[in-house]
This record gives sequence, C-alpha cells and structure tokens, in this order.
Amino acid sequence: MEKLKGLGRIEDPVKKRAYFIGLLSEEIKKRGAKPPIVVGDEAVEIYTQGGYTTGDIDLKAPKNYLEEVLSEWNFLKKGRLWFNKEMDIYIDWLGETLDEGREAEERVNSIIVADGLTINVISVEDLIIDRLNAAKWWKDEDSFMWAKVLVRVKDAMGEAVDLEYLRKRAASEQIEELLDKVLKN
Repeated sequence: MEKLKGLGRIEDPVKKRAYFIGLLSEEIKKRGAKPPIVVGDEAVEIYTQGGYTTGDIDLKAPKNYLEEVLSEWNFLKKGRLWFNKEMDIYIDWLGETLDEGREAEERVNSIIVADGLTINVISVEDLIIDRLNAAKWWKDEDSFMWAKVLVRVKDAMGEAVDLEYLRKRAASEQIEELLDKVLKN
C-alpha cells in the first residue's frame, strides 16, 4: 500500500502512530468491519499530543479483520502483540469491544489525523476512569496525575467533562474518592 510508505517520512512518533491508525482504520472499514478504537496509553498520548508517550498502540478491533490486514502489511505476531520492526509500529490487541460497555462505545471520539483519515479514540471521560482505576487498583501514582491532565485536556478542547457520566462510572468502579480529588484540583 502506497500510503504506508509515507510512514517512514514522519519523524514524530506520535504523528506516525496516529497516521498509521488512520490507515489501518480506513483499510478495516473498506473490508466491511467496524474500525478500531484506540484505548489505553496510546489514547492518553493522542489526547495529550505527546505529553504522555508510549511505545505501542493499544487497540480494540475485530480480531479477524485486524489480523488479516496486519499480516498483509508484514506484521509479525507474538502473543497478542503485533509488530513491524521496519515501520517501528507495535500493536497490542486488547479485544474486540470496549470493556466499559455499549455506552462507552457510543461516546468514542472520531478524530481527523491527516489526509482525510480518521481514528476512533475512547472518550476522555472513560480514559479518566481508566487512569483512576490504574491509580487505585494497580497503585500507579502517575495514572492519577494523567487523570488530572485529561480533565484539563477536555477543558482545553472547549468542552466540560460529563460529570454525571464520570460519577456514574466512578461509583460502579468504586473510585469516587479519587474522582473527587481529580475534580478538585
């Protein structure tokens, strides 16, 4: 695929991964499947425009379509991780649908990255909850800080966080206290 060759000319790793996800999404849609949803660390990286960095792309995507495309694009598979050393792209497949459920799938943001390519990214609110879960249950203190940053990102986008949704999700995850701390700062 000609557009894939353009990846080598993109020096910024954040832009390179976003462009790659756009190409992958376009190809999977062409084949009649739902495009992937960016989650986890890669979603934080996208929303913070590289303020947070990661080495791989966490995706939720239809497994058969994803594997078909990645195989055609010369990716190798090891466990759930797909990689192409030449492109310096690593994909971590985390399942087909969002663990957060249908409402979270309806809240996904479509972001135009370049050349009319779009990527689907888990909502900022669901990502805030994800980071707070990591802070509480995995004792990842940095995740708490990134949850605070994501609240500011939403504000910088000119949008208020959906407090009703956040509080509902926090209650179901037993992280209300952490959410309150994030919202106070």
